[in-house]
Amino acid sequence: MNRSSPDLHPTLTMRSGFFLTYSRNHTGIKPSRSAMKLLSVIATAVALVTRAVSEVNVIGPFALRITGKTNPSVDGYAWGCHAGAATEGLCYAEGSAAVSGSVYEFYYNYTSYEGASYPGAISYVFSYEGADGAQVKVPSAVHIYPNWASNVHQALVPPGLEDATPVSLDFDTGFFYMSSLYDDTHWNSTTPLLQAQRNVSNFHLCYQWTGGYWYRSVAWVSGYEGAAPQNPSCEPVNLGVESLATDA
Repeated sequence: MNRSSPDLHPTLTMRSGFFLTYSRNHTGIKPSRSAMKLLSVIATAVALVTRAVSEVNVIGPFALRITGKTNPSVDGYAWGCHAGAATEGLCYAEGSAAVSGSVYEFYYNYTSYEGASYPGAISYVFSYEGADGAQVKVPSAVHIYPNWASNVHQALVPPGLEDATPVSLDFDTGFFYMSSLYDDTHWNSTTPLLQAQRNVSNFHLCYQWTGGYWYRSVAWVSGYEGAAPQNPSCEPVNLGVESLATDA
């Protein structure tokens, strides 16, 4: 893949926790020896589970960088454009420097355990003015919606985090991809030999209906990496992390 690395200097914070609730013995009856043994076993199990809890990591805010894989003139950033009720699209804004502003601010939420990272979500904070005039902020995440009439699937940001599409981040290049996918281009009636799963980056920039609006925005093309999109306006891009510009 033709990829050049963007600056990767986001702020990283880690949060982890495990909560245990219990009730006291209010009967005044001393627990039996067998009960004490059981309590000891439970306490040991709780300690092991506490150690095994994965860490939830949040990177950001950062700019979501868009660079062309085959077209060098594609050089800009994603921003949250209005696509419907409380829903944003990932629209394209040309430019070679990250822009400050809430519509350009994104996050990456993922979990890690014993040094291994697992797919996470590209998140965004949707803001609107409440009835009392105060700003209401709704944590939201990127969801790739399937289009059963095409292999081009638009990326939208609906409210909430529950429907996030899992993506992975290459911490060396700063680019997003989807991990652990099989190549089925040669499958037939014979059971295939065990094959390594592949990482695929099939993000594209397309003119498309983004929610209810016609935008040039980010989409995902299904298939192996390099598969031709059905929408002829689509161009393959890298989607990556870049530090936001700060005021001097």
